[in-house]
Amino acid sequence: MMKKIIINARGREKRWLLAEDNVVSRLEVHQPAEHSKVGNVYVGVVESIKPSLNAAFVSFDKGKNGFLSFKDVPSHQTVQSIQSLLHQGQRILVQVKKDESSMKGAVLTANLECGSRSLVYFPFGRIVTVSKKILESAKRNELKDWGNLILKEQEGLLLRTEAKEKSLEKLQEELESLRRTVTGWQQALIKKKAPSPVEVLDPFVKSLYTLMEKERSGLILTDEQTIKEEIQTFLSNREELDWQVDFEHADTDIFSRNGFSGIEEKATKNVVWLNGGISIVIEATEALTVIDVNSGKLAKQGQVRQSIRKINEAAGKEIARQLKLRDISGIIIVDFINMSSSQDQQFIENMMKRLCQHDHKHVEVVGFTSLSLLQLTRKKTRPSLEESLFVRCPVCDGKGLVASAETLAFRLERELFEHRRSIRDCIQIEATKDVMDMFRGEGGQFQAHIENQMGTSIEWVSAGHQHPFYHILRL
Repeated sequence: MMKKIIINARGREKRWLLAEDNVVSRLEVHQPAEHSKVGNVYVGVVESIKPSLNAAFVSFDKGKNGFLSFKDVPSHQTVQSIQSLLHQGQRILVQVKKDESSMKGAVLTANLECGSRSLVYFPFGRIVTVSKKILESAKRNELKDWGNLILKEQEGLLLRTEAKEKSLEKLQEELESLRRTVTGWQQALIKKKAPSPVEVLDPFVKSLYTLMEKERSGLILTDEQTIKEEIQTFLSNREELDWQVDFEHADTDIFSRNGFSGIEEKATKNVVWLNGGISIVIEATEALTVIDVNSGKLAKQGQVRQSIRKINEAAGKEIARQLKLRDISGIIIVDFINMSSSQDQQFIENMMKRLCQHDHKHVEVVGFTSLSLLQLTRKKTRPSLEESLFVRCPVCDGKGLVASAETLAFRLERELFEHRRSIRDCIQIEATKDVMDMFRGEGGQFQAHIENQMGTSIEWVSAGHQHPFYHILRL
């Protein structure tokens, strides 16, 4: 499989995509005002304690508050409430676990972590774990025994897949480097004013490096010479990675030049079309994301079961790709075409589990409900692609619906009757043509009736809105 990373870093907004055999599987957009803060470390100040939530709100970045749960505070196992660990005004070292969204603030933790190529060090972790991708039991035991031997009582360690390729001496060097980094953070808690940043990572470059380490090899194209040089410096210390890095300089957009024009628009459409007329409809709500599978042309009656299974199989593969491409997270409900056989349901469930193992984020396929809906959860660390690119519509407030011309005409009628005793002059109303026509009635008869009842006349001013609209300018 040919893997290609294309990087557009020439403007203020920076983007990259991952294409596998010319099919886009991932896309990230980083805008200056919306940098991800996940992993950043701050000296924070406890703003308030919430006993009912057993949590605290901590000011950590330019006056922004984050949510700190009781279980994310070191030594929480020894007490029962957050009041025993924190108090208002206390300085505390925190790390961002989850970025803020349009509706919720950032989620913080005081259980810090510091990662390298082979290790993730937890100064308050108290546990040693080994990557599940290291399958050899002898190697797993060796690494775990080494971790238990080398760590201090309160420390914890995760040994990543790459640890199996390193000698224990090299791992020891990495661990000491991580310890020094965390010590520097802890010294900042004493020296720096609060709130203030301690360790701030460039999320765009960080995401690129993480992607390169996961995918291992392929071609990288970038339109920014500085990014090319940074990547080459990074690769010089990663002999196990095999990426060819090329710089493309041209006036046209690098995405369009490589055949991916309009990828952002395509990746945020509600409907995804597949071969045979099959479609997938993706709708995000505040609580969860709902995905509906619609069949195309079913085969003849005798092959309905087989056709449904094939349609669901094709849709499932595309859904797994869309989860990564759109970075959909949280609770996800998939309404596949109804399968009468429990064997077919199990086949689709097992297929989704296999596909989601290749996701860069943790995905749990919970299974089918009694209503034949497949439940999944996907870890959230940053806003989805849709949240990064769009804002809530000011007209419909994000509902996707506006009041019809009929509704507004009847609403205008009620509003005029409410003010009938205060009307002193000609009524002047700004409205779109559809609202005017609906209010006037056939041949203007209803408007004449209203004017007669109120003893005044109505003048109209044309409004240029694209949706039904009215506003009373003068009574």
